[in-house]
Amino acid sequence: MRPFLIRRRKTIGFTLIELLIVVAIIGILAAIAVPNFLNAQLRAKIAKAYADIKALATAQEMYALDNNGGYPPESEDYPYERGRMEAGLLWLVSPVAYISALPTDGFVPLNEKMEHSTPRVYETGVAQRGRKFVAYCIFTIGPDGSENGIESAQPFYGPQRGGYGNTFSVSNGLRSKGDIYWYGGDFSITKNLIIDGIIHNGGCPSNFGN
Repeated sequence: MRPFLIRRRKTIGFTLIELLIVVAIIGILAAIAVPNFLNAQLRAKIAKAYADIKALATAQEMYALDNNGGYPPESEDYPYERGRMEAGLLWLVSPVAYISALPTDGFVPLNEKMEHSTPRVYETGVAQRGRKFVAYCIFTIGPDGSENGIESAQPFYGPQRGGYGNTFSVSNGLRSKGDIYWYGGDFSITKNLIIDGIIHNGGCPSNFGN
């Protein structure tokens, strides 16, 4: 008579240690991937700002060609809520379309996100000679989300933003302080402009200072 054989079912599964190792590996990968993903989003916003501001500068120059070298007046961050003399960028789309549409500014301060029903766009400041606007500066507050760069009321004169006047540069870190800006027009109007601690007379700092 054959002896009675007991067949043991082989258990299939992971041990607790194996599961902990897998969870630890997933955590490490997530810790590496998430910051890179967030940085990719921020880099895309910065690249968009550079492209948008340059496109607006091109539209400004086209406008000046048709208007005896004069540029539109200043433009605040929410021009759709402003009068004509504080919404200069709207002059680029109507009545003549020098640019198809005004691009929106991707860098919006947190305290403004729920305050406006219209989109935030790039700001411009201007310099005037006589009755003509002969120079302009287009800018965004940049990734830090605070106003510590260009002063839109007087972007060609004196210290900017209470003496800070920072220029954003990726070499200082993606979230470093400062504005992304573009100066155009007649720079001879510039007087004692202070940006990044440098005084400019009859000239302006280089655009996109990276």
